[in-house]
Amino acid sequence: MREFLSRDSSKSSADRRPVESAVPRHLKTDTCLILQYHRVALLCYDPLQLAVEPYRFERQMEYLARNFNVISIDRMKHHLETSSPFREKSVVVTFDGGYTDVLYTAKEVLERYEVAATIFAGSANIMEGGQFWPKQLEDYLIANQLEGQLEVEIDCRLRKWPLMTQLDKFRAYDDLYLILSNKSPLEQRTIVEQITQSLDLQAEELDNHRTMSAQELRKLAEGGLVTIGGHTHNCVKLSSLPKWQQVEEISENKNVLEEVLGRNIEYFSYPFGSESCCRPETVGILEDIGFSLACGNSYGMVSISRETSRYELPRVKVGNWNQYTFYRFLKRFFDCNEGLTW
Repeated sequence: MREFLSRDSSKSSADRRPVESAVPRHLKTDTCLILQYHRVALLCYDPLQLAVEPYRFERQMEYLARNFNVISIDRMKHHLETSSPFREKSVVVTFDGGYTDVLYTAKEVLERYEVAATIFAGSANIMEGGQFWPKQLEDYLIANQLEGQLEVEIDCRLRKWPLMTQLDKFRAYDDLYLILSNKSPLEQRTIVEQITQSLDLQAEELDNHRTMSAQELRKLAEGGLVTIGGHTHNCVKLSSLPKWQQVEEISENKNVLEEVLGRNIEYFSYPFGSESCCRPETVGILEDIGFSLACGNSYGMVSISRETSRYELPRVKVGNWNQYTFYRFLKRFFDCNEGLTW
């Protein structure tokens, strides 16, 4: 607290109280912060930096539970619909992707600290098994010890990448990640098949990137603490698709999840959730199909007075941080100087 004390030692203790926050109370209750996670796991590679290690995740949840008002996405929706103020330091916890470690590692921690969370899941792998294409790309280009050259036909053009050094492989991964993220699911599968057929997989260790089966998703939803939301059928960037394919991806995702869980699915998050992840017509599609809220990755807080669009809710991604770094991160959004419990 030294930075808040007067440098004049002659002043009384009453004059040396902590400075009150300059943020008016009505502004503190106007906003809510949505946190974005993907995985809770100790991974060998993780090129997209999606994972938080289990110990650090537990410390983050402990800190949230003791110092913040963690609310469910249902509660946040109620505040937005009724324009009723949030409690101070309100936070919503979300996960994208539907990975198995959310069930087998994160859920126990969430229950221990009574932290509500929403998991946005794709649905293709629920029925068929398998991995998302970024994970296949990681296995074949980053974890793979094979040396050689990769040749892939893309858009009627033969593309070549040398794979002689680790730097070569990193560059190939980056190039192909950018290419694939802007392709349709069919084009993605075609390109990935070419990669897996042309390269032998020679890796000492591969990370587990499996997403949840129908049975596992139902188990995750047990207890009422976790809400399941949609994430498209194939976890594809919607802005790369024409309208009819967007409708197909979103509606199939909702139908599969509702069939598996036996309940209405009304919340959604955009894969590749940057500000360019969807098209102008995407919001209308979501609304027509029956989704009531959608989360992106635009940096910021949900605001009642600024009338944040319910289909473009901002979120902030959480990193693999220790508790102090987590505190410093949250301090950007909240007045975290008083009444904290470690």
